[in-house]
Amino acid sequence: MIDETVIATLKESLGDDGAVIQQLIDMYISDSPPLVADAAAALGRGDMAMLARAAHSLKSTSASMGATTVSAVARELELHAQQNEPAPSAAALERLKVVLNDAIAAFARLKF
Repeated sequence: MIDETVIATLKESLGDDGAVIQQLIDMYISDSPPLVADAAAALGRGDMAMLARAAHSLKSTSASMGATTVSAVARELELHAQQNEPAPSAAALERLKVVLNDAIAAFARLKF
């Protein structure tokens, strides 16, 4: 769920500062659910461009934090939105909610 090598690389690049890593994790935990809410709202309105933007943001942020499964599902959602595919987008969004909750739980267990 969480790629520990990404966390290790972040930690190394930040001078092994656990407090900064914890801040980044806390930001991810607080900022990611609103992106999913934005994506759901966009899908509800049929705004596929906004859906793609929200998915893209979550994909990139998740990749840089090591939440590889979230990033992969967000990428799938982004692609479906770009192709104007509402039904597959809705299915991907539901999977995204699940994997994001799993990632948040995994991050919450990490201590620095």
